[in-house]
Amino acid sequence: MYGTYQQQERLTEDDILQGMLESRQRFAKLDNSRGYQHSFRKKSKWELVRLSLLIVGIECTYATETALVAPILLGIGLPHTVMTMIWATPSLAGLLFAPVIASVSDRLRSRWGRRRPVLLALGCTILTGMLVLPNGPAIGELVGLTSVGWVATITTVGLIMSDFSAETSNGLCRTYAMEVCTIRDQARVLSIMVLTGGIGATMGALFGAINWNRLGIGRLLGGNGPSVFAANWIVLFLGLLVTLTSFSEIPLPVQESEPMLRPVTQKMLLDEVKRAQGEGRVQEEKEEVQEVVGFKQFVHNVLHMPRSMKVLCLTQLLSHMSYLTYCLYYTDFVGATVYEGDVRALKGSAAAERYDDGVRFACLGMALCSTTSSIYSVFIEGLIVRFGARPVYVGGLLAHCCGMLAMGLMPHKLVVFGCCALTGVMYATIYSIPFLLISHYHSKNCFTEVDGQYVESIEPRGFGVDVSMMSSMLCLAQLIVSLAIGAVIDAVGSTIIITFISSAFMLCAAGSAMAILYMEL
Repeated sequence: MYGTYQQQERLTEDDILQGMLESRQRFAKLDNSRGYQHSFRKKSKWELVRLSLLIVGIECTYATETALVAPILLGIGLPHTVMTMIWATPSLAGLLFAPVIASVSDRLRSRWGRRRPVLLALGCTILTGMLVLPNGPAIGELVGLTSVGWVATITTVGLIMSDFSAETSNGLCRTYAMEVCTIRDQARVLSIMVLTGGIGATMGALFGAINWNRLGIGRLLGGNGPSVFAANWIVLFLGLLVTLTSFSEIPLPVQESEPMLRPVTQKMLLDEVKRAQGEGRVQEEKEEVQEVVGFKQFVHNVLHMPRSMKVLCLTQLLSHMSYLTYCLYYTDFVGATVYEGDVRALKGSAAAERYDDGVRFACLGMALCSTTSSIYSVFIEGLIVRFGARPVYVGGLLAHCCGMLAMGLMPHKLVVFGCCALTGVMYATIYSIPFLLISHYHSKNCFTEVDGQYVESIEPRGFGVDVSMMSSMLCLAQLIVSLAIGAVIDAVGSTIIITFISSAFMLCAAGSAMAILYMEL
């Protein structure tokens, strides 16, 4: 089924992979109307960028929410404690429903594929939420519900729709991209997604820095906040349109009925290498598409994850807890500690102006973080090839750990600005290597190492579910940080504590990353 190879010379693994892909591409070309042949060829950088443009919109949404959700909620008249609890609601929804949606996606038998229909539904939900979130008072007035409670409820619904759907789409978009790429292109597309994600985050920060009222657009759309979300809406819509129309998926029923249209996995490649090189008889495996994980099996997979997945999830959780402690409170830290301002000072006072100056300076630091993340992502693939995944992963986490510690010990403008670049290195790391490791596990169908040997799994695990579990770690981290860190800041009486908390979380994440199963990656 995989084709035969001449043994006049000892074929390399790349030669055998190319032969497997070419035979499948020829088979797919027998019916060009379906357009499945692209799944078995190397994709150009532009094609990988097209697959990644949805990430631009998602990261732009994250940046916009981080900058504006708190002012929107406080502007309604909510106290800080309630505002913090509302921030936690999308995280709770993500923990409960994101893996379920991924499980549904794994089993979807649509003619349009398994990932794109779900991404389309989630994308429409994000776009709707972004219209509701900044316009809660206007919507409340339109429907006759103008009390603080009703306006807060409308705004919260918009926040959940946009933030929960964006986070769920983040993992599914990566799953879709990796499934339509060959195994040699998967690392490339993940690196490009980090690059384009950094561009999206930078765009979101720049949208928030523009005075839309001065341009006249704010007066037309109802204020600065709605204008920023409107610009973000356009970016997300274009990214969704381009990504979902980039490449067709091979539907699950087609993969089940036509073995030559199934993706070439690492395990299939290794088996064919053994056949071609005559290293003994390899047991003929059944020509079955990867078993689809149902809901009961999904729950079992979550509750009985192999140790490799548990360690990877723990590392991702600690990493996100560290990063969220930084990004959710960084602007307040710079405004209050570095610039010695006061958010509660009278408007127009010297303390209030210092705080506003600090917030604007902090936004520049976060823009540097996004830019560094984009640049560093270009080099991650090469660094992994040269040094291995473990040093690159652990080193990226420790960069942020050292940066946060330096901020806390030396809270000066140049230090807090420059250390954001180290955070950018970490951000690119946690949004590429963990997903690459999951792809590596599934391609080999191995999650355990015993006595130096990798043991093939006998239990089916959904690729989309495991990718979604990584995304759920962000939801859990946001829930923990939203509910706990504010109380710690109030108890200590200074925002400088966030730098040491963030550094401690990342040090623990680096220790956990040392125990991850890398399987020679």
